[in-house]
Amino acid sequence: MMVPEPSYEYYPVRARFPDKDSNSNDGINRRVFIRQNIDEWSAKGSNKGQVDLFIMGLDKLQRLDPKERLSYFQIAGNALLFVPRSYTGVNMHLGIHGQPFVRWDDPSTETMKNGYCFHAHIIFPIWHRPYVLLFEQAIYDVMIMEVIPQFPEDQQAAWREKADAWRLPFWDWATNGRVPDLAKYPTITVPKPEGGRKRIDNPLFQFRMPTDKPMRSEGVGIENTWANDADQEEYKNFGNAIGTSRWPDEEDQKPTSEGWRHGVVNNRKVADAFNSHMGYNDKNHGPAAEMVYRLLTVPMDYTTFASTNPASKDQSVNEDLNIEYIHNNIHGWTGAEGHMGNVPVASFDPLFFLHHCNIDRIFAIWQALNPEKWLSNIPTDNATIRDSFGKEHAVGDNTPLQPFRLDAEGNYWTPDGVRHTPNLGYTYPEIQRWNAKYYQNESLDQDLLAGDLNIAINKLYGVSRELALDPKVPTPDGVEQIDGGLQITDFAFSIRFLKYALGGQPFWVKLYLAQEDGVQVPVTDLIAEVYNFSQRPELDGATVCGNCKNGQTVRVKSTAYIPITPVLYKLLHDGRKLKSLTREEVLSYLQKRAYWRVIKNGKELPRYEVEKLDLEIIGSSNDTKYFENPARPPTFDNFKKEPTISGGADGALDPELKQPKVQPPAPRPARPRANLPLHTTLTFNRQLKPDSVILLESATVDLVSPGGGVDMTQISIADASKDTIFHISIRRGQDQIIFNAKVGGSWGKEELISLEHRFRAEEGATIMIHDQGTGFEVWIDWVHAIWFTKRVKDSMPYAISYGLGNDEGTSVLSEELEVRTYPSMKALFLQKHENEEHKSL
Repeated sequence: MMVPEPSYEYYPVRARFPDKDSNSNDGINRRVFIRQNIDEWSAKGSNKGQVDLFIMGLDKLQRLDPKERLSYFQIAGNALLFVPRSYTGVNMHLGIHGQPFVRWDDPSTETMKNGYCFHAHIIFPIWHRPYVLLFEQAIYDVMIMEVIPQFPEDQQAAWREKADAWRLPFWDWATNGRVPDLAKYPTITVPKPEGGRKRIDNPLFQFRMPTDKPMRSEGVGIENTWANDADQEEYKNFGNAIGTSRWPDEEDQKPTSEGWRHGVVNNRKVADAFNSHMGYNDKNHGPAAEMVYRLLTVPMDYTTFASTNPASKDQSVNEDLNIEYIHNNIHGWTGAEGHMGNVPVASFDPLFFLHHCNIDRIFAIWQALNPEKWLSNIPTDNATIRDSFGKEHAVGDNTPLQPFRLDAEGNYWTPDGVRHTPNLGYTYPEIQRWNAKYYQNESLDQDLLAGDLNIAINKLYGVSRELALDPKVPTPDGVEQIDGGLQITDFAFSIRFLKYALGGQPFWVKLYLAQEDGVQVPVTDLIAEVYNFSQRPELDGATVCGNCKNGQTVRVKSTAYIPITPVLYKLLHDGRKLKSLTREEVLSYLQKRAYWRVIKNGKELPRYEVEKLDLEIIGSSNDTKYFENPARPPTFDNFKKEPTISGGADGALDPELKQPKVQPPAPRPARPRANLPLHTTLTFNRQLKPDSVILLESATVDLVSPGGGVDMTQISIADASKDTIFHISIRRGQDQIIFNAKVGGSWGKEELISLEHRFRAEEGATIMIHDQGTGFEVWIDWVHAIWFTKRVKDSMPYAISYGLGNDEGTSVLSEELEVRTYPSMKALFLQKHENEEHKSL
């Protein structure tokens, strides 16, 4: 008799509504609670209790065991979930926004074929809406179930009222290009149930693993197992991290450093990144404000608005404007070489959800201005999405938004279900649709609502409008007075490039204006930049992101639109050799001074690498009108490309500023290498043959015997039949290194050498294993240690393992070894000689 499969109760992402004054019959015009600007909200004394509740709830959420479905770790990206007991022996790795690219809240044991990634896809802003709602709901649930019950019973009703009215705040980085005040410092105070306050680690400053174990203990950072040198030099092993990093210094980016391990948060560098461009106005608004302004005022359909993916091969320059490239830049400015700048781990940084709450807000404002625009005119390569099982779904109102469940039965939220934020129980300060002033004849007056939205948009983000209409500044040549405002020729650069040209690795395209003829000073010349926020479609030969793989296959381009008129105003006012804003003067100025470079991992890419991007820098102009009435949006007409200020991979318009063309270096023989963490096994990605070399490098050496217990640091090499053909056991307590082999389940005779003086420096060690066909020769720190005869003739290495005897004790070597393989001893020493020559230059 078969035992019926047990039921599985899914976690529904649900809407919450006020108990009073919220009439469901009003539909999307019903009263709901407001998600607020985090700095304005936290600065008001009347909100102190609610702010405390938020911090306490987030703190407890981050402290939940990573194996819990609703822990911060799992919601943010990655985890290992143990499903109900009735599924004995079954476990599932999980990930919503990143590694390990496998299912969340799903009992299926079928292999995941695609991750939940919808970057460069028109579903992008839609999919992230229930994701942010899930995070908000998880914090609320912790408030109700974990935080409030700790307080005296007579206080709980007041706390509950605060919790019910609480909604996740947003970080408006376009007007505040720095980390929010609540996230600035490593500690913060919260109330104690018995009275008074206590200081805790600030959960907005950094996420730290609640187990105090590296993230790889739960499946993070296991990627790129055997990469060639060019890739490996840029690979950051996030699996080593216990805490998240935000703009770590170069030294702290090394995966074995203590800074990388515990996380380094340089919030000052976030502000530097946001404001490193030429100032736009007296408020030093950077490019983000003007980007958002154009996004909300230039007419476009939803398909253009939603994604960096071009709607067509020959689209107009104004169609390069979209919300996703702005979103990508924020990730780069906030995280760069830390977590926020890397797709698989970005959501671990607590600023991720505050950032995406603002993306959702901008999306909601655009929807309120364009209520009839939705999923139509979908590009062919965006016409479907693949679910985690690999099944294709047509993109439309009812597309399932995995993994976000609508109910406990397992139905998914859909675009139609999440289209209007009031139906999800929240709105934003600018969109209070229930306000009586919008109702003249019982129905909402869309024009009145749009007028108020335009006032807010002009006030918050209208840098170019503010500069043009400034009554204190004389109207320059090239600006024409019109009835109720003025008209100006507006200039911009479209930036287009192949998203996956560098294998999915992130990079910057930076745009500069030389301050002096023919002289490049990037620090002061920078006016704008575009961040390629992407990930590798495949890891270890397996597709982890079907959407990314499709984008790579069809050679999808990313698009961005950078308005530069605010920069021109600044140059004109500062007397920077720009005499007017006439079309002829501006084009001549830009042609002489504009240049651009591609930066990856802080280094400028040579021209032969840039050529891989199929980079297009397209200058354009349009006729723009700004109006004195703040309720009127600007108008943009006659968009056209300007060939005289357009270029490509050469890096500039003027010959003096072009990037030198150099020949690429001769390809070096592949030196596959990987990181081998303690308690893991790596399979070699190619067949090793006689004369091959395996090189193991350790960052540290600890020769102090722990005393008592098991003390065996073990390195094992297995063949394809899983026999251990070579085994090294380092035993500090016995002052010995033991070599052996296990064939057919039986160990052979041990061979011993003394441990004393084998490792010459505590700061690191090198173990070289040379397969000479009939046996292995071992060198420790480049000194011969032993010759070990193979027990099985012709056996060849297939995999290597690193562990401890009975998984107890500590290792003599670092927690992670770097493993390299070479086809021969000659190849090793040729490469070693090249490296030494390079270091001496």
